[in-house]
Amino acid sequence: MYDVITIGSATRDVFMRSRHIRIMKDPTFSTGEAECFALGSKIDVDFILFDTGGGATNTAVGFARQGLRTAFVGRIGQADVRGKEVLRAIGQEGVDTSLVVHDRQAMTAYSVILLTERGERTVLVYRGASAKFRPDELPRSKLRARWLYVTALGGSEPVIRAVFRQAAKVKAKVAWNPGAAELAWGFRRLQPYFRKCAVLSLNREEASSLLKVDYAHDRMVFAKLCFALPGLVLVTEGTKGAIVCDNERKYVSGTHQIKVVDTTGAGDAFGCGFVGAYITMNGDIRRALQFATANSESVLRHVGAKDGLLRRMPRRGLVRVQATRFMN
Repeated sequence: MYDVITIGSATRDVFMRSRHIRIMKDPTFSTGEAECFALGSKIDVDFILFDTGGGATNTAVGFARQGLRTAFVGRIGQADVRGKEVLRAIGQEGVDTSLVVHDRQAMTAYSVILLTERGERTVLVYRGASAKFRPDELPRSKLRARWLYVTALGGSEPVIRAVFRQAAKVKAKVAWNPGAAELAWGFRRLQPYFRKCAVLSLNREEASSLLKVDYAHDRMVFAKLCFALPGLVLVTEGTKGAIVCDNERKYVSGTHQIKVVDTTGAGDAFGCGFVGAYITMNGDIRRALQFATANSESVLRHVGAKDGLLRRMPRRGLVRVQATRFMN
């Protein structure tokens, strides 16, 4: 039996950085800013890197580096080079790829990541085979693990329902980091699934939007989630840190001021860092938050989602974690 099986997307990524990319303020964009370059011109690229990505492969490598027996379930193109590169890269990290589904028609997902000098990025995504999961493709007879770590599944409720049913059948705990397509369902539709999660992981913006509570009222957002759900609720807040509750206490961790090279994969690093340490450290939430933060900050210092993933807890420089009774 595996310790963890990750379920979700796998992509081939290419990272590009150019000094000719300009950041412009524009309120018509959802983030208020845009990456721009001259239309019709040739743009010199100063840096390029080919890597692999996708939430489920990123977290699979993270778990494997922590010493957990890990398998990945996802979809790739049957014959394309991109899919072979994904399998080779995560297989070299000790991740079992025997449960992967090979699509005879669609190609492996592909992302082009345009990096800024500030370390932020815009991602152009072709979802390909990753977006076509069907419930009957889940290798249920082999889907046996202590934990299932579920990432974005393209909003396919039949697949998500099948995953939770399998988890109940084999008595596996579920950690879920839902994607935008799942969050679009709204809290009422998601709540029955959330209640079956041992760990639910969201960022602050996702949680605020899901509960239709103003972003500034983060305390209210967190309280609503904690009181509604029996498992651990993990809400990340970017440079402010993260909060976890276990219905009795809330744990608040900070961050360090670091030079960010690339934000790609930082959330995945935090999620697998927290769950992996929670498993290996016998449910110690404080230590799990410390490792998750160190793992995420290490990834932020590298280009790509996997290069900085840690193998062990750092001996020094850990963030402080404050624990209080939840109502305080």
